[in-house]
Amino acid sequence: MRCVDTLGGHGDQMLQTFRPTPTCTRFQTSIEMPCIKCGAQMRLAMIEPRDQNYDVLTYRCTPCDSGESFLKAR
Repeated sequence: MRCVDTLGGHGDQMLQTFRPTPTCTRFQTSIEMPCIKCGAQMRLAMIEPRDQNYDVLTYRCTPCDSGESFLKAR
């Protein structure tokens, strides 16, 4: 798991943004998917452009505080 430290506007307090390593896959993009860790529904939290061919989709699981990222061809 990679974490990016960012200043959250609270003095010198650091916030950690969850950034899992992306997995390349071919799946239908949806808003929810089952968590690999606990089985609960993860929600699509972020879509980031990776380059001109791929986006990184990040899903977050609130119950177990985990996440998964996937590379998605445009």
